[in-house]
Amino acid sequence: MDAKPKSDSIAISVDGLSKKYRLFDSPRDRLREALHPFGKPYCTDFWALKDVSFEVHKGQTLGILGRNGSGKSTLLQILTSVLQPTEGSVRVNGRVSALLELGAGFNPEFTGRDNVVFNGLLMGFSEAKIRERLPEIEDFAGIGNFIDQPVKTYSSGMFARLAFATAVNVDPDILIIDEILAVGDAKFQQRCFERFRQFQSEGKTILFVSHDMEVVVNHADKGMLFENGKLIASGEPKAVANQYREIIYSGISAFTVPGIAAGEEGLS
Repeated sequence: MDAKPKSDSIAISVDGLSKKYRLFDSPRDRLREALHPFGKPYCTDFWALKDVSFEVHKGQTLGILGRNGSGKSTLLQILTSVLQPTEGSVRVNGRVSALLELGAGFNPEFTGRDNVVFNGLLMGFSEAKIRERLPEIEDFAGIGNFIDQPVKTYSSGMFARLAFATAVNVDPDILIIDEILAVGDAKFQQRCFERFRQFQSEGKTILFVSHDMEVVVNHADKGMLFENGKLIASGEPKAVANQYREIIYSGISAFTVPGIAAGEEGLS
């Protein structure tokens, strides 16, 4: 019998994780349910994630594949405490730096420099420490004088550059990325992957979502595949990528989610 890995070798542990959304056809149905004297439901339950369990070892690079709506981004949002699970548990061991969407956590009215400092403070760094890292962040982002302009003036590519530069230069133990590398020119993407390799050589843990099977095959130690909120494959990246390819070209439509009333949490 194989020995179980020691708990201190685990960076992320997910056990029986599920996330349910209550979907309403209209805001009127939401109001009807709130006011009904007997609590009659006017919604449909949708499980964005259902009974997901896995572990990520320290120093491992995990690539996650899956079609839109399969639950990938919902998973990352729970791992980073943006969302709370309906059922199950998550344990994260180490300092996390995350890129869940372009410009997430950036105030559009603040300059890029001010946003970098603010994000560093949120991660627990002193202002002096994050300002010490600013030159490296500026150099990596490569957006020139725009670092001192409000981020509302940035293009999506500039957002990606500054967000990635900030995330990888605050010395995280665990880096979590959701499709951020899909934006930016080839030279910037190359620099991102060079930093990936540096992190891997330093024994850091990386978890990333991508629709690009080759990225997962070339840069991940382990792959996972999600479909309709369930973890359906886990293992060697090439084998997982091949199964993802079969799903894409099977002709079977991905599960479609009914429209969500205004104010409901997003799904991805």
